[in-house]
Amino acid sequence: MTAANGCDNGTTSDAAVLAALGKKRYDLVCKARLLVIGAGGIGCELLKNLTIAGFKDIEVVDLDTIDVSNLNRQFLFRRAHVDRPKATVAAEAVQQFRPGAKIVAHHGNVKEEKYGVEFISKFDVVVNALDNLEARRHVNRLCLAADRPLLEAGSTGHLGQVTVIQKGQTECFECQAKPTQKVYPYCTIRSTPEKPVHCLIWAKNLFDLCFGPADESNLLTDLANDMKQFQTQEAVDGEEVGKNMFAHIFQTDIEKQALLEDLWSEKRPPPTPLKFDEASKQAGNMQTQQPATEQDGAMLDSQRVPTVASDALGFVAAVKALYAPDRRSLIGQSTFSKDDPMAMDFVHCAANLRMSNYRIDRLSRWDAQSIAGSIIPAVASTNAIVAGLEVVQLIHVLEAAANHKKLRESRCRTIWVRYPEPSRKKILQPSSLQNPTSTCFVCGTKTARVSLRAFSEWKICAFAKTCVQGGFGALRPALYYNGSCIFDPEYPEPSEEAIEEGLHPEWTLTEWGLKTGSLLQIEDEGQGFSCNVVITEDPELSEEQYPTGFSVDVGAGGDEAPPADAAAQSGEKRKVEAEAETAPPAKVAAVELDD
Repeated sequence: MTAANGCDNGTTSDAAVLAALGKKRYDLVCKARLLVIGAGGIGCELLKNLTIAGFKDIEVVDLDTIDVSNLNRQFLFRRAHVDRPKATVAAEAVQQFRPGAKIVAHHGNVKEEKYGVEFISKFDVVVNALDNLEARRHVNRLCLAADRPLLEAGSTGHLGQVTVIQKGQTECFECQAKPTQKVYPYCTIRSTPEKPVHCLIWAKNLFDLCFGPADESNLLTDLANDMKQFQTQEAVDGEEVGKNMFAHIFQTDIEKQALLEDLWSEKRPPPTPLKFDEASKQAGNMQTQQPATEQDGAMLDSQRVPTVASDALGFVAAVKALYAPDRRSLIGQSTFSKDDPMAMDFVHCAANLRMSNYRIDRLSRWDAQSIAGSIIPAVASTNAIVAGLEVVQLIHVLEAAANHKKLRESRCRTIWVRYPEPSRKKILQPSSLQNPTSTCFVCGTKTARVSLRAFSEWKICAFAKTCVQGGFGALRPALYYNGSCIFDPEYPEPSEEAIEEGLHPEWTLTEWGLKTGSLLQIEDEGQGFSCNVVITEDPELSEEQYPTGFSVDVGAGGDEAPPADAAAQSGEKRKVEAEAETAPPAKVAAVELDD
């Protein structure tokens, strides 16, 4: 039996949905075209809920493949699915709940050009199920550019949130500053670590240095020549490479560090070198340093702190695995991921060995993975609650559109999941959607300020990558000054083609004629994002507070004008606005990066 609207509601499940939603809502659900981004913890629950609720036209995008560690909370996956794309398997699984539905899977990165504004515009609503801040910012901008409502959700342990974003009607994802990852001074990471996190950051940089593409911003670039020499031969013995790396990093380099007398004192003694032969002699005791207790019996192996011997052998074994024939082709292209077992083995063992060098208490693999991935272990029940709330808010969005209501006048809400300390004894806390923030550089005034320690030290290509891509979340930004393009993402490196276009990626900001108060325009066609940036040179910028060498401030409001040279570029109108300016820019926390 087919309903008049073309929806097949003859099955028992359709009849139940129709009875629960009512005819009007059911029709809206049947006709809606949805894009789901993410098929992980929240995404699996979300796709299951959407198909059971009657949605019949869904596309899902996810770049990941299934890992064994996903199976305890991403319930659409089974062991037989390991190494297959999450989007594909999730689509196949939920198709069984509603065989007549059209569910299309895309195995890819939502930041790829083919998933741009034109792609987003095909859908009625976009529903996020992402755990990545950078990707969430990107999708936020795509939906603003395409003028499509976005359901935004996330969870952290027992806490969760669902909200609705619509261009011009509500706050966007970037209206409120997000917590930024702490960045530690270079000298702490390179020479004087005091905490496990310092050693883990060092180990992540070591992995990228040894197995990733060349990157001038890597904190260990002084070791680059020594590390790369192990990769020059076509046929190499991975175990021998691992032992050579061990000797250089944990013995020779530590001996050099110990000779830097100015760094050490009675309170902070010099580090102790490790020799592989001596460290690996303790191989018989592979698991714990302390005698086993009754409580240890309930622990997973990954929750136990390994011995130095286990870390030494594990480091060499990890390098050998990374040089294995099925992995060797990725050397020079890899980047660290907490979900890559080989990469995590390398980083865990390397970090623990460095902790041994500096007499820092070492970590279990479980703790190391949590810190290195900056994660709080996911809770399946929270993901289920958040996914359910997304479907409820989605139906409210569809109703608001059908009734020509603005979202803030509809039943749409921001819902907070608070546990184990609920507010007013309620685990679910709704709040009204907020108006767009006038000072948001994404959906508001589109004006921001950047302070740099020294213009002469910033090449325009480094500024685009570190500050604009990292600090502003742009994907492929072009930079304009005085109406002329000074950086084009098509020409990120010096070349004859770049010169023909009048571009010099290797020039510094000073060589481009920029000075304090200069106004730059950022344009990112892929994101449909643009904003104005006023740059300021501040030699007094705290190196401890801003080790990346820059800070980002947000403009105070729509009537604010940038100073000096920026006002001159924009004519008399900006001059008048500048004279009327009465309030300084509202300062937010600097955007700090951990490369």
